[in-house]
Amino acid sequence: MYKRIRKLILLIILSFFITGCKNYRSFIYKVESGDRIRIELETSNGYDIDGDLPFTIKKDNEKLCQGTFINLEDYDKYVKMVNDENINKIITNGNKNGMTYLFYNHNNEEWNYIIKINDSKTAVLIGNVISQDSAEQCFNRLSMNVE
Repeated sequence: MYKRIRKLILLIILSFFITGCKNYRSFIYKVESGDRIRIELETSNGYDIDGDLPFTIKKDNEKLCQGTFINLEDYDKYVKMVNDENINKIITNGNKNGMTYLFYNHNNEEWNYIIKINDSKTAVLIGNVISQDSAEQCFNRLSMNVE
């Protein structure tokens, strides 16, 4: 009986290490549109987010991305600007977890996201001057929703 319990405990511990442990950090912002927006970041592997405005995403204390809130009118202007200017290259666009986004490269120097938070009057700009991969890693760890 003791050996079975011991094996069961070892299996539970082993499954915990195999599946890993994910941690999240979130902040709720009251923005100009009147929306209350929750931004959450999966913080494993040294990633972190602060509660400032603009908010900053870091990995191992290195600043990777900065983000700020805009209204939907400005969202439309940014999307139009990205489409109209030749120095911008659209990398991808789509929907993810209640967010409609446009990811683009500006002048081979910045990798930016323009994000509309569905069911809200709010959008978010996120900029990264490190690399495309760095910007994608940050974005893939983010979720945003209206409270």
